[in-house]
Formats: sequence, C-alpha cells, structure tokens
Amino acid sequence: MREHELAELFRDAADSAPEATFDAGDIAKASRRVTARRRVGAAGGSLLALAVVAGGVGFGTGWVDPQSSNRADSASSGASERASEPAPRVSTGQREPSVLSVPGDRSAGCGPPDPELADSLSEQLPAVGDASAPVAARQCPTGARTASFQLRTEQSNGNVTVILGSASSAPSEGEVEPRRRGDNGVQVAVRTGSGRELILRSSSDSSGPPPYEGELAGIAQRLAGEL
Repeated sequence: MREHELAELFRDAADSAPEATFDAGDIAKASRRVTARRRVGAAGGSLLALAVVAGGVGFGTGWVDPQSSNRADSASSGASERASEPAPRVSTGQREPSVLSVPGDRSAGCGPPDPELADSLSEQLPAVGDASAPVAARQCPTGARTASFQLRTEQSNGNVTVILGSASSAPSEGEVEPRRRGDNGVQVAVRTGSGRELILRSSSDSSGPPPYEGELAGIAQRLAGEL
C-alpha cells in the first residue's frame, strides 16, 4: 500500500470518530462532586484523629492509668467506708450550669452533612468551588438528612441547604411553588421519586437576595429526581 493511500485511511478513520458524550459543564459538575466528597471525608477523619490523639496523650502522659483504680481502692478502703454517707448540700442561691446543645448536633435535630446530599447539591451550584466545604444545617426536623453550603456570589452572600425528610411529611405531586421564610429566605418543598419530602432552602446573609432564588424550584426538582 502506498503512503498517500495509508494517509487517506487514517484521515477517514479520524473523521468517522464519534462525538464526545460530555462537555465542560459535565466536567465541572464531576469536579464539584469529588471536592464535596473529599471535604466531608476530611472532616470526619479529623474528628476521628483528634479522638485517637486525645486518648493516646492521656495514657502516654499518665493522665489515664489502667492500674490507678486498683491502687486507689486498696489504699483508701477505710476512708471510703467513712465517707459513704453523702455530705449535706449547702445552697449558694445560684443556678447550676446546664449543658447547652451545640447548633447542628444530634440533640438539635441536625447531624453532620450527609455525603450523598452534599455531592448532589454541589453539582447544582456553580458557586461551590474547590475551597467550599459542606456544613451542618442550622434547622431541620429530627432524623432528617441534610447538607448546606455557604456561598458568596456577585449578587449576594448566604447559604443553600437541602433537607431530606420522611415520607409522612412529603407534599403531593404538583407544581413547585417557592414560599418566603421569616429570615428573608425562600424555600421549596417537593416530593422525591422515593416518596420522601425534600426541602431546598436559600437564605441571605446580606441585604441582597438569597443565592439562586430564581433557580431554586428547578434545582429542587432535579434533586428530587436523583433522590
């Protein structure tokens, strides 16, 4: 086969190559999904590492001695018998401190950010960059899964939160109608494909409008189709 015939065959093969099935937008969405997943994993790993280090320091420095309880029992058996009766309580007239619930913890109804929800929400929010990390929602029903992102755009600053609740509170299928909240925010409630309630909230931290206010209904419907 001659050289020019071989060159024509290669040109024909290149011309008949199929078109790409993805574009720059798909690549950006995938990048945001990976970033959100890494941020959630890093946050969980940091808490675990802190607990391990704290335990190791306690045993290594003598703060926690496995044999200390045995020595204390043998040395103070007589003293413990004499002190078995409780001492009289003296009232100081002051209220004892109580444990306050930390915003976003389990006692307040919201747990840590859900990785799956963070992945799905980050794909719908172009403002979520490499430096953005999902945070716990400020308010949510007990037992709900949540994810929230603090956003800074050219028009406004605020946060967008997705809440996946139970099937018992899911609205009926129909047109999605955003409604105003008391905190100058807006939210949309839709029914997911699995029959659960999905709430998408947007709140402003400035005098501007809530982030993605005009796109909230469309984002909620796309999330409902995935979940």
